[in-house]
Amino acid sequence: MEMDAKFRRELTKRFEIESHKKEIEIIESWQKDLEAIYRKKHEGMSSVTIEMKGLMDRMSNRIKTLASLIKEESR
Repeated sequence: MEMDAKFRRELTKRFEIESHKKEIEIIESWQKDLEAIYRKKHEGMSSVTIEMKGLMDRMSNRIKTLASLIKEESR
């Protein structure tokens, strides 16, 4: 019984580490996209707004996808 609890803790720890690594990768990707928008020479605020809206839409889509996956997996 003790081995099962120890194994479960170790498995949970590994899962959390991998989950955090994946989260870092995603945030770094979004950060690169945002930095590209920041560095780009824009003709006006409207082009900045459009590019930021595009990034926000991609982020929203990713959140919806992940939420759907979580909902399906918890069934």
